[in-house]
Parts: sequence; C-alpha cells; structure tokens
Amino acid sequence: MRVIPVQYESLKAILPYIEPNTRFQISLRIPSISSLEKRLSLKIVNLKFSKTGLEINGARYRLGVYCEIKDKKVSSEIQMSMLPMSHDIDEHGFTISPGINTVLPGDVDLRMEILRNSQNDTDRRERLLVQELRGLKKILAERWEYTEQDEFPTVPSYPEYRAEIHWKESSVRLIRDRINSLQTALEPFKHRRNNTKPPFTNWIQLTVTSQRRGLIQRIPYNKNLFVAMKMLISTMFGKRSSIISVKNVTIDFHNYILRFPVETKLRIQTLDLLSWNASNFQEFSQIIDKSSFPLQQLTMKCSAHGSRFEHAIVKEAKSLIINRISRRPWIPILRNLTNRHLYLKKQSRQESHEDYVNFISSWLENGRPVGTSWTAIMKEETVKRVLIDLKMRPDVVAVSDNYVELRVNASSSLQVFYKALQPSDPYTKWLLNWRVVRPQCNQLESLILSVLLSTRTRVSDTNNVSL
Repeated sequence: MRVIPVQYESLKAILPYIEPNTRFQISLRIPSISSLEKRLSLKIVNLKFSKTGLEINGARYRLGVYCEIKDKKVSSEIQMSMLPMSHDIDEHGFTISPGINTVLPGDVDLRMEILRNSQNDTDRRERLLVQELRGLKKILAERWEYTEQDEFPTVPSYPEYRAEIHWKESSVRLIRDRINSLQTALEPFKHRRNNTKPPFTNWIQLTVTSQRRGLIQRIPYNKNLFVAMKMLISTMFGKRSSIISVKNVTIDFHNYILRFPVETKLRIQTLDLLSWNASNFQEFSQIIDKSSFPLQQLTMKCSAHGSRFEHAIVKEAKSLIINRISRRPWIPILRNLTNRHLYLKKQSRQESHEDYVNFISSWLENGRPVGTSWTAIMKEETVKRVLIDLKMRPDVVAVSDNYVELRVNASSSLQVFYKALQPSDPYTKWLLNWRVVRPQCNQLESLILSVLLSTRTRVSDTNNVSL
C-alpha cells in the first residue's frame, strides 16, 4: 500500500488535535516539524510536577541516574532490575544533591529557606553503618555459631543505636537483606579510602510510562539531574508562540525549585499543591497567565497557618479545598475566607460541634451571598450534634431528620444537612454541608411572576394579531 506523506498545511491542521505526548514524540523524531509544533496551540488536561519528573495526561516522565554494572558475572535479569537513583552520585558512589539551591532563568523558586545538602559521606555515618553491620552479624553468629571478618577498622560504639535490640526478633531473611543493604552503603567509603572507582558506568535515564507502553532512554552522565530536568521540561514547553492551556495542575512538592523554561506561560483552571505560603504563590503566579484568575478550584494540603491563606490566589479562588489534618483549629482561618465554595476534608482534633455551630451562626449574622457553600468531612457524633443545636434556634424555617433550614434575611436562607459518605460502611465519615439559597417562598413567587409575565405577553400578542 502506497504511503502518502502529510503535507505542511494538513499537518498544521492536524497537530493541534493530536494528544500532547504523541506530539512530543513526533516533534523529537522529526526535528523538521519541531518549529511548526511549537507555533501551534497546546492543550493539556492534567499536568503534574514532581521532584524527579512530570506527568502529562497520565504519561509519566522520570529522570534518574542508572548504574550499569561492568561485571559480566552479573546476570542481565539483575542488571535490568536495578532502578535508577533520584539523586546524583559522585566519583566514589556517594549520593549528592547539587543544584538544590541553584535557581536558573525561568525557574520557580518555591523554597522557604536555603536547603541543606545532606552529608552522607561523613566518618560518623561510616562508623554507624559499621556498628550496625557488625551487630547484625553478631546476631547471626549467635544463631549459627559462625563468624565473619570484615575489612573495616575498629570503631567506637554509639549508644543511640543497638542492632541487637532492633533486629533480635527479626527473621534471618530480613537480617540478611539489611546486611546486604549496609554493605552496599559502605562501598563508597571503601572506594574513597582506597582511591578507587565503583565498578559501574553511570547514565542519565529517562523512563516514560503510560497505559499503552513504556520507554527507556539513556544518555551519558555528563550533567547533573537538575540540569537534565531543566532540559526535559524546556524541550516540551519552551519557546512556544502561545500560552499553554492546562485544565488541572498539580505540584507534588514544596520547599523546592520548580524547573521551568523562560518566557513560558500556562493558562490553568485548577491547582493542587502542598504547604505553600504567600511568597510561593507570588513566585508561581509569574508563570501563570492573568486570564487564569480567579482559579476555578484550588486544593491545598496544608496545616492551619494563616500565612498560607493571605495571597489573592487563595482568597479569590472560586472553590477552595483543604485536605489535611491540622493540630491547630481551622475555623479562625475559615471565618475570614470569602471563597464561593469551601471544602474541608479533614476535621481538626481541637474543634467541637459547638465551634461549628458558632461558625454557622456567623454565616447567619454576616449574610453570605446566595450560592455560597461550605462542606466538611467529620465524625458522625459531630454532625448530628450540630444539627440538634441548630434545630433549637428561633429562626428555623424547615426541619427534618438530617436537615434544617434557617432564615438569614428576607432574600436568603441557610440550608444545613448531613449524610454518610458510604452508608454501607459502619466506620464511614460523615459529610456536613451548609449553603445559602433563596427562600422557598421567594422561589415560588418568582415562578408565579414569570408565569404571569409569560401569560401577559401571549395575551398581548393575541390582541395585536386581532387588530
């Protein structure tokens, strides 16, 4: 069958409708159309950033350092089972984290402080590893009466860790696995002491996984992972002529640097993130087009600190979802939020049903706009006691077993109800919801008025026809 190549104009019309991951693959394999692909609009449904890569519409892109063992005695099965590391490694094999405080042009600095580079190559760490290793070997020696010498020097004992206590009741298999892990962790110390190099070749590995397929690509390890991450994201999103439209964006980390290309903007609808403060939102807003605000939905996994809710992005989001248990009470913060829809997925341990009754009373006093709602997941006892107290108020309009309606003013009322999230589960959580609506009588009056106006219009039209 003859293959007819796609012409330029046809390709220009087709590319905007091709799934983004497929577009990236086509652009990489056919560099001649890369400039065309960059000029066309790009629309993504789900975009997720993590420390080790990103996810686009379910396809995951992960970067890591892969160590290819040079020893031919190692089977291909074992070699293939080795996973890439999410950290850089030095010449001796120690894991390092260069670039954790390096902000490149275009990057979004989400750090709350200067990050500390973990020191895992200290003499103290070596002594702790050796102490644990010898303790585990001692346990095996007591069980099977055998001894095994090692090449490590005599080290002092640290009282803060005793292998005999932690592993005495463990199985032989677990102890042997831990011994192997400790011996691997001690290898870099041996190479540094003997001035030798590890017996493996390092590669930067890109792993792409999706529902349909998996792909692994490796390049020589001649740059750090943070630079490779910058190159990967810039290849996908950089140098585009138009704003990238993304429906849902998730940032799966905090106190870190988001690698991002220069002069690239996103137009987003929803945002899901961790513990951010006002400065983090300000930094992130630099890569978001102004047409994205107010956000349709903002989900925050954070504790009850007022500073996290001060930025306009939080205050103006139409729906705000808070998804984390906090030791501090939520209600003092929630009182000051004016989002149209608030959703608290985890109840604070310090808040009782009386606190929620007082919170609802503040809604009645302040007269929130019609259409405003608040939802929370909490214990069964809490939701039921809230409704019991509310049913005793003098401004009750309607009531049922799990429902009460309270009058706010002449033009609005507050409906409060609860329900089980999973009625068949005896341990289920309960949903408490209240929302500001128009009174039933006002809705009936509006309906009657609209019917009268419609009837009057039809009568007028009939008279005009008769004339």
